[in-house]
Amino acid sequence: MTTQIAGQVKAAGAAGGEEFEVLLVKDDRDPDYAVFCPALPGCGSQGSTSEEALAMIADAIAGYLAYDKSRPAAPASRKDDLIAEFTSDGCDVAVFTVLVSI
Repeated sequence: MTTQIAGQVKAAGAAGGEEFEVLLVKDDRDPDYAVFCPALPGCGSQGSTSEEALAMIADAIAGYLAYDKSRPAAPASRKDDLIAEFTSDGCDVAVFTVLVSI
């Protein structure tokens, strides 16, 4: 099941910044949540709750951008490809927007 969730998750101290779509993935065989940022290849995190996972990905995005300012362009279909891959494996996927101060 893929769901678009309204609203934003803000990184700690983020008063403004840049928005990133992230995929929150839940596999019934694993107690934790995984979360990925399709726009930033290799940028992912996890948490024991959905809230913790979303906070962790906001921190991971901020760290990714601090390390690599060039931001390689991800293919536009990457999000759709990841959603298809996770749902075909039986996982639930929710799309969130996180706000990260840069």
